[in-house]
Amino acid sequence: MNKIILSIFALAILTACNSPKTETQTVENVKGTAVFGDSVKNDQVIELASIQTEMKGESKKDMKIKGVVKEVCQEKGCWMTMTLDNGDEMRVTFKDYKIFVPKDLGGKEVVLEGFAYTDTTSVEKLRHYAKDGGKSEAEIAAITSPKEQLAFEAKGVVVMN
Repeated sequence: MNKIILSIFALAILTACNSPKTETQTVENVKGTAVFGDSVKNDQVIELASIQTEMKGESKKDMKIKGVVKEVCQEKGCWMTMTLDNGDEMRVTFKDYKIFVPKDLGGKEVVLEGFAYTDTTSVEKLRHYAKDGGKSEAEIAAITSPKEQLAFEAKGVVVMN
């Protein structure tokens, strides 16, 4: 009997002390014409032009970026490049080699989610990328030194236009 009375009393106190409910904000996914890999939430997306500022002093950072694709791997669509403000290219690869984008994505605006990092790409890998990009034998042979550059590994790609 005492347990029942205590339970009713506790329930009455909890009901009387009920704090006002707060609404939670739901973040929508980025809307585009196509999604490859994971969907991307439409929050904290930065422009590609700001990526170098965001990376200042860091070698790796999770982020979402929006920019225009310059070039796509013409073999499988397994990587793409984007041009940074300083004219350098940023290579975008895909998490676990599980995403492939259309080969005609060049010139399209995309939103990417993943992480940016500083990478030194070997001559062998640069030549491989050049071959996948459809470069001539002379252009491939002209690659003779590794290149340090900003890179991005994406787990989600949303095509905007």
